Amino acid sequence: MTIAINGRFLLNSFGGVRRFATELTVRLARERDDVVLLLPAGGADLKIPGLPYEVVGRFGGPVWEQFELPSWLRRHGRPVLLNFANIAPVFYRKQITVLHDIAPALRPGDFSLLFRIQWQLSTRLGAIRPGRGVVTVSEQSRDEICTYFRLPQDRVDVIYNGADSFAVPEGADVADETPVALVFGRHGAAKNVRRVMDAAAALPHGSPLRVRVVGQLDPALEPYARDVGVPAKRLAWVGPVSDEELAREYLRARVFIWPSLHEGFGIPPLEAQALGTPVIASDIPINREILGDSARYFAPHDAGALADLLRAVTDDDTLHTELVAAGRSNAARFTWAETTRQWNTMLSRCGAGCRGGEKHR
Repeated sequence: MTIAINGRFLLNSFGGVRRFATELTVRLARERDDVVLLLPAGGADLKIPGLPYEVVGRFGGPVWEQFELPSWLRRHGRPVLLNFANIAPVFYRKQITVLHDIAPALRPGDFSLLFRIQWQLSTRLGAIRPGRGVVTVSEQSRDEICTYFRLPQDRVDVIYNGADSFAVPEGADVADETPVALVFGRHGAAKNVRRVMDAAAALPHGSPLRVRVVGQLDPALEPYARDVGVPAKRLAWVGPVSDEELAREYLRARVFIWPSLHEGFGIPPLEAQALGTPVIASDIPINREILGDSARYFAPHDAGALADLLRAVTDDDTLHTELVAAGRSNAARFTWAETTRQWNTMLSRCGAGCRGGEKHR
């Protein structure tokens, strides 16, 4: 059995989806000899080092994914196709698609009209049609998918993500003497980063806490922070970082803030916990499912409650130590090795035809 991986994720995915797709592609290829990564025209520069790949067709984007990719698959023995980044070909049956969440339906303002149309058509006419496998990354996400698309629960597999991508960098520094709170400055109202700015403004004037903002920054955040009165010295706008730099950011932080209003899973808080950084998270169902009692929670629109938690976690050494231990224990449950094992178990069923319907923990 050949396993073909839809390599379009290397062109247009980001954040947790890209992390998931890259980690799982690499690990499946390491453990199997039947995996090939299929890339659009001009995609050779995007290949993953050491992983077998083939450049397919002459185009890219939706034309490649919807027409050239399935045509190539049919000409080459109809292998199982894995779509790791939410979008699937409509005109191909033997495939498994990962729907990380239904964000385009729940948060349409965060996506372009063209993408929302593509996602709806691809999902309804491709991914969820009978005989095609569907996987998601949490029980919460499965509930939302099945409710929105009116699917029975046994049509969607749940396989949790891993969170052990980072080793401690060689020569890594310990946390700063000045307490640091780390947050991703992500675009989109559902990322809820403005509440972090509000909380930073609500801290006492003499608070030593500094907030470091990493990732692809929402350009509206910095002016918003000025408008709500966050002292400039309290914020560091770091921006995009490499994996090694991100690991160092986790290590230097006294606390990591995960303020989202909605997620399909949430890899970053687990990465922070794995490296010994306590987590403060918004009190939403997916965070309770993944983090359990290992984090401290705040009502997602209550900046005052977040400010109080920041002070507690940074000032109380006993609480900080308890959260470090609880976080490490929680993060240890989520490994890419276990994720890959469960995927291999599921793929073994595809010899008799791919279908969803099992719960993997």
